[in-house]
Amino acid sequence: MKKKLLILLAVIILFGCSDKDSVKKIEFRKEIIYTLNGDRPYTGEGILYYDKDNIESRGYSKNGIPDKEWIYYFYNGKLKRKGSYKNGKMDGQWIYYYHSGEIEGKVNYRDGKEIK
Repeated sequence: MKKKLLILLAVIILFGCSDKDSVKKIEFRKEIIYTLNGDRPYTGEGILYYDKDNIESRGYSKNGIPDKEWIYYFYNGKLKRKGSYKNGKMDGQWIYYYHSGEIEGKVNYRDGKEIK
């Protein structure tokens, strides 16, 4: 029983660490996303920081272009806005927040343009 428990614990730790390592620190250079100090446009999940400890945004990119869901934060860590990109353009519903955390508004986009 102890052996099975230790194996289960090892598997949980292993998968927990590998998932965390797959999220890369990113930076924008001329509107293209790269891993921090990387030389090729990045594909995958990444995090952009205001500074060492404060996340500015988190999302996916494909060949250096924002794609899928992105979440942006105020410096204090509260949600600023969240929504999705398709081929680098805002797509679908975006939700905007006040510093207090309350919803400021919701806007729908298609091909980067607001749908009224």
